[in-house]
Amino acid sequence: MSKQAQATVASGSVRSRRSSKQLRETLDAYSMLLPTIIGVAIFFAIPLGISLYLSFTNARLFGDTKIIGFENYLKALSDATFWIALRNTFVFSLFTLILSTVPALIVAILLNEKIIGRSFFRVLFFIPVVASVVGVSLLWRYLLNLDFGFVNYAIHLLGFEPIPWLTRPEWGLASVILIFTWKTVGYNMVIFLAGLQGVPRQLYEAASLDGASRWRQFLNITLPILSPTTFFVLVTTLINCLQIFDVPVALGLTRGNTVGPADSMLTVVPLLYREAFLNTRMGYASALAWILFLIIMAISFVQFRVSDRWVNYE
Repeated sequence: MSKQAQATVASGSVRSRRSSKQLRETLDAYSMLLPTIIGVAIFFAIPLGISLYLSFTNARLFGDTKIIGFENYLKALSDATFWIALRNTFVFSLFTLILSTVPALIVAILLNEKIIGRSFFRVLFFIPVVASVVGVSLLWRYLLNLDFGFVNYAIHLLGFEPIPWLTRPEWGLASVILIFTWKTVGYNMVIFLAGLQGVPRQLYEAASLDGASRWRQFLNITLPILSPTTFFVLVTTLINCLQIFDVPVALGLTRGNTVGPADSMLTVVPLLYREAFLNTRMGYASALAWILFLIIMAISFVQFRVSDRWVNYE
C-alpha cells in the first residue's frame, strides 16, 4: 500500500474516531437533559397546547366539546366582569410596582451601609417573603378588621375614622395592594442588595473627593450601575402582579364566590379560576388565560424595547 493510501486510511480512521466521540458526547448530553425535557413537555408544553385548543371550544368540565372558533375571545371582550378584573389587575400592578420597588431600593441602600443590627434587619424584611400566603392573608384579615383589627386601632389612636378595608368595595383592592407589597418588598430588597455589592467603592470615594453630595452620587453612580438590576426587578415584579391570584382569593373569597365585596378584589387569574373550576367553563377560562398571556407578552416586549434607552450594561 502506498504512503498516500496509508495516509488516507489513517485520516479516515481519525475522522471515524472523532465522529464516534462526538456522537457519544451528544448522547451523554441528551441523556442528562432528558429528565428536564420530559418534565417541560409533560408539565408545560402539552398543557399549553391543550389550553390553546380548549380556548377555541365550548369545553366544560363535563359534557361534549365542539370547536366554536373565536367565540370565547369575543365573549371575553364583551364581558363586563372581565373588564372589571382587567382594570383591577392594571390598577393593582401599577401601584404595587411603585410601592414594592422604590421602598425596596431605599431599604437596600440603607442596609448596605455599616449600621448596627444590619443582618437582623435584612432578615426581618425578608421574613414576609417566605411566609405562607394563606397564613399571611388570614393574619391580615384580623389586622384589617373594622371592629378589632390592630391597623384600625392604630388609625383610631391617631384621631382618624377606622377604614373598612375588607367590607367596602372602594377599599378592597387597596387591601390586596398593601399585603402583596408587604410580601414583595423584602424580595426586591435582596435583589437590589446583590446589585449594590457590584458598585465599586472607589467611584464613591472619587466622587466625594470631587465634592459630590450623596444625592449626586446616587443619581450619577448608583442608579446607572444599578439599572440592569432595576430592570430585572421591574420586569419580574410586573409579571407577578399581572398574575396575582393567591392574595385576593385567600383574603377576599366569599361564600357567593365573589372576590372581595362586589368583586372589588377580582383580578384576571381569580376570574379564570372561577370560570374554570366553579362555573366549569373550561373553554372560556382557557381563552382568558391566553388573553392574559398575550397582554403579558406585549408589556414585556415594550419593556425590553424601551430598556435600551436607560439600562446600562457596561
